Amino acid sequence: MGQKVDPRGFRTGIVRWWISEYFAPTKAKSSEYMVQDLRVRNFTDKFYRYCGISKVVFRKWEAADKVKNDILIFTAKPALVLGKDGKKLEEYKAALKKKFGEDFDVVVKEVSKPEMSARVMAEYIAQQLEKRMPYRRVIKSVIEKVMAKGLKGIKVQIGGRLNGAEMARKETFKDGRIPLQTLRADVDYHYTTALTKYGILGIKVWIYKGDIEDNRTTKKAPAKRKTTSRKKVSKK
Repeated sequence: MGQKVDPRGFRTGIVRWWISEYFAPTKAKSSEYMVQDLRVRNFTDKFYRYCGISKVVFRKWEAADKVKNDILIFTAKPALVLGKDGKKLEEYKAALKKKFGEDFDVVVKEVSKPEMSARVMAEYIAQQLEKRMPYRRVIKSVIEKVMAKGLKGIKVQIGGRLNGAEMARKETFKDGRIPLQTLRADVDYHYTTALTKYGILGIKVWIYKGDIEDNRTTKKAPAKRKTTSRKKVSKK
């Protein structure tokens, strides 16, 4: 048996926060919100393909009898997401309103260290492979970049018709540690595909950033009071 659990979902609510933040009043609304969340994410991935997006947070909340939608886009390349004078972002908002029939407030935030994001690194590998770069050279350069930032470990797995071979195979590259069973370990993961001339290549990236320690302080037991022994005076 292999490790079939997504490291992100395995740690959600323990050392990671939810990327979807909404609470539906009814069960029917809950399924409606979830479907819209997935559709918005798929639309965002297609609209901003290879724009260095690290994470997309979807928020839905009610205010003054009106449902508001917020989208937070964390990216390593904000210039590509915003476009010249913000035109690309306005096109994105207009396309969202046309497709879903609702207004969306979009906030773009810059990621200072893209090497710490498994999604950014996986999409970079896919982009280079689609440009016919040798996969070994690309993956080794990504591993060097990640380890140079002081991270604890990285693992990259690639599968498919590598270098146009007749038989599809799978290769794994690893450096450092990847503790998948330790819940306090901050492990980022992403899976993507590269559309090459010989077929589709699957790319998986794990990045281990370190352990997240428990910040709760244990209460110290109160010090015991010293009791002085009194000698009994015998009455004569």
